[in-house]
Amino acid sequence: MNSGGWDMWVLLALSIAVVTVVGERLWFFSSQHGDTKGLLRQIGAKVAANDLPGAVKVCQQNKGMLPRVLEFGLKRGDKNRADITDALSIALMEHLSALERNLGIIGTIAVIAPFVGLSGTVLGIIRAFSDIASKGNSSPAVVAGGVSEALITTFGGLVVAIVAVIFFNFFKTRIKSYNQEMIVAANQLAELLHFHNTGAAIPTDLYQPAGAPAK
Repeated sequence: MNSGGWDMWVLLALSIAVVTVVGERLWFFSSQHGDTKGLLRQIGAKVAANDLPGAVKVCQQNKGMLPRVLEFGLKRGDKNRADITDALSIALMEHLSALERNLGIIGTIAVIAPFVGLSGTVLGIIRAFSDIASKGNSSPAVVAGGVSEALITTFGGLVVAIVAVIFFNFFKTRIKSYNQEMIVAANQLAELLHFHNTGAAIPTDLYQPAGAPAK
């Protein structure tokens, strides 16, 4: 008797989808710029030296979304602070969807996988008892064998759901952290450009870490 049918194929498809999305998201985040403070130090030094084209070039030489956002703001560096802030906000919003791309897929799988497994178990148990009734053999060994086989789908559904939940929460945390990093960096760039445009001396603490010597 085979209690696994469509349910096992569905669970397999869900497993493949989870692995695919997780792999794509891991690759995506690995391709993002990892040293936000280092990037700001390079940009800040260029802005302080009145070299906005050089600051733009720094962004172009680095990978990821953050350099693209900061480049967008630098190219509007001659505007007033409100316009620069608005431009940076627009750039951040445009890139937010890329951060959350495909995340809803594993969130959905985390919800439906246990139900797929449970439905397969229920149908498997029904088939087990139907076979017992038709064959007239109701021994405990036969019943236990059919039920244990059917429960495999529940276990499979739970495994898929647990993996999906773990990575869903991991990526949500990573998105929140990276989004916050981009917001802080955008605000620091707006401040840098504000000082630059007003002709005021740019405080080194805007782009230098605490205790670092000014360049």
